[in-house]
Amino acid sequence: MKDEDLFAEAMRKVQPMRAPARVTPRGKPPRPDKVVRVSQATVVRTATPVADVRPQPGQEPWVLLADGVSREQLKKLAAGQPPVAMELDLHGMTRDEALAMLMQKVKALQAGSGRVLCIIHGRGRHSQGRPVLKEAVYHWLREGPCAAQVLAVVPQRGTGGGSCLVLLRRQKV
Repeated sequence: MKDEDLFAEAMRKVQPMRAPARVTPRGKPPRPDKVVRVSQATVVRTATPVADVRPQPGQEPWVLLADGVSREQLKKLAAGQPPVAMELDLHGMTRDEALAMLMQKVKALQAGSGRVLCIIHGRGRHSQGRPVLKEAVYHWLREGPCAAQVLAVVPQRGTGGGSCLVLLRRQKV
């Protein structure tokens, strides 16, 4: 017997399955995530690891947010929860020195048990034109080698935009 004949013989007793009853959803369809305002800083949810929004004149510094981070977590971070595990002051450093130091501190924090890094980058008042360290730090946090470890970045309260709090992912043990 050929394979086709064997298959036809085996399929002779098979009954087709009934189609399942379809459920039609009621109400409005779910809305996509909206832009969320947190103390005048704009937060965007995207499919990329971290999203950024450049500030408009007169707005607070950037806020970076990864998917899955809730508004409650963002508010807690801005309020100091979890507590700052390490502080990094970049005043007086060049851009390259600051980014090298930032890499070193993020790696050290990841090796320990802390998750929140306070970065003091300054407001850029002594820079020519735009704030060099501030922009470099946010760009590095958004697109640098450790960007996948960054869950959220918010400006630290009471600093006038001169420092930020960075929440890192938990390390898998």
